[in-house]
Amino acid sequence: MIRIFLYLHLAGLGLIACGLYLLLLTDTSSQVSGMVMLSTALGLGGVLVSPYPVIKFIQWANRQQ
Repeated sequence: MIRIFLYLHLAGLGLIACGLYLLLLTDTSSQVSGMVMLSTALGLGGVLVSPYPVIKFIQWANRQQ
């Protein structure tokens, strides 16, 4: 189960990297379609990254008991 969240975490990091690339190194953010693609990549990346650290903390807390 934890591997699924690890892979989702890595996919989220890839989406964040893609969004940052679009933002910083291309001119796509000056057009509306580029803004949508950029915000979607960053937003989905953030959503996919967030559960993994929480699950790792819960596992760590359970091992401390």
